[in-house]
Amino acid sequence: MVKDEDRELLLDGTEDEGDEEPVQPTGWRVANNLFSSFFTSISTILFPTWSEQASGMTTYLYSMTNSLLGTFPQDEDQSTENLEHNGKTCIMVVGKSGTGKTTLLNIYTGAKQEVSSQAMGVTNDTVMIEDTLHEHAPVWFDNPGWSDPGGRSDSKVFKDYLRKMQDEQVSNLKAVVWCVPSFCRNVSDLKGEAKFIDQFTVEEEAGNIWSNVIIVAMGKTHATVELDCQGARNAARELRGYAEPTCLGWGLATPDIVEEVSPRVRIEKFRELTTEEIRERMEEAIKKLPPPVQVLFSNQRCKACGQTGDPRLMEDKCHRRKKPAHHGELVQRFSKLVTGATLAVGAVAATVIFGVCMATGIGELSLIAFPILMTPGGVMTGHRLLNTVSGAFRINGMIWSCCGAAEVGGKECTYICDLCGVKWGKGEPCVFIRNPDNNLREQISSHEVVNKDHELVPADQLDENLD
Repeated sequence: MVKDEDRELLLDGTEDEGDEEPVQPTGWRVANNLFSSFFTSISTILFPTWSEQASGMTTYLYSMTNSLLGTFPQDEDQSTENLEHNGKTCIMVVGKSGTGKTTLLNIYTGAKQEVSSQAMGVTNDTVMIEDTLHEHAPVWFDNPGWSDPGGRSDSKVFKDYLRKMQDEQVSNLKAVVWCVPSFCRNVSDLKGEAKFIDQFTVEEEAGNIWSNVIIVAMGKTHATVELDCQGARNAARELRGYAEPTCLGWGLATPDIVEEVSPRVRIEKFRELTTEEIRERMEEAIKKLPPPVQVLFSNQRCKACGQTGDPRLMEDKCHRRKKPAHHGELVQRFSKLVTGATLAVGAVAATVIFGVCMATGIGELSLIAFPILMTPGGVMTGHRLLNTVSGAFRINGMIWSCCGAAEVGGKECTYICDLCGVKWGKGEPCVFIRNPDNNLREQISSHEVVNKDHELVPADQLDENLD
């Protein structure tokens, strides 16, 4: 049984909830502050001798306004509660496999998800868990861990987080609970995880997620919680210098520790907490967080590889570089049908004229008409023949089937990938645009990495062609 004084120590000296002043609506609070400052300044300037009285009057008016405003609805808290109550808010628990993510989720929500005592995680897919211990509470998402021993790439795990939010139509993120081992202070080991967390908010909201991040260091390695969380916090600050995530840390006390060690020593010295104490600390930390951030999804298209949807959900592959080209094939300028028809018409016409000339006694005229009538078909036949031979006799007179441009000197009509030859914006991507992690690298035989971003445009924008 934890004594009252130890309970105060456990809660880190937080004030009793009943002693808190009512939160005023934002607009009223700002107006009240402005009014008080204006009244004090004007009174001091115009009536210097009245400054003390003016200050006292301002204090009186401020307190009166506070008492009135306390009866108004608390718009900030109410808006957060409404977001959570409508089922569109979640808490995401993330971290490496085996860092206690599912255990923490079970403690806070009352769920009975399977846990593992080993470093090998047991959560195979992103799952949504209802909080049965707190009324109107956000749902929790439990996820496969990063650096998954089962072989999943970290990028795929993160994309699964976002897809689950889309599938469940959850767009508000109350908190990201980032579970890390207390002994890990190496920033490079945690920077990759921090980059994924940072992507929950993008564009105008970029970086806002860090006010809603709770770092939980599992176990006790250093003298303070801040030191146990230092690696994760520094990884966040390398991305966003202003990042101030909440830092917590503990180990789960065994029944023997609870029975044999006094609460004060167990909590202060060993930092071993019971499930109830862990839940209380998490409740206090979540209560202090700002309103949920919105995770917004866009519908865009990569001009290079043709992938569509939110950029964070696109595969980390694309085409390499574009080059002007034709997407068709070289064909004969004169088809077999046209050439054959021209020869046939010329032969029939020459035969008819020869017969007429012989009947009328002017056979010499047929000698002139015959080459004239047979020349078009002969030229076409020769043109086709000289386009099929190799060497110096080839005339390179074919045309492109896609646009009819000449084989030599004709302007290209489109773009293709300089590596795989596929039309730009179509087909299977051929290079990675991010370095694959170890798990993904083991699944591919060879790969080429080109440091670039997807060439994003609105999804309904037309393909780019050369005029």
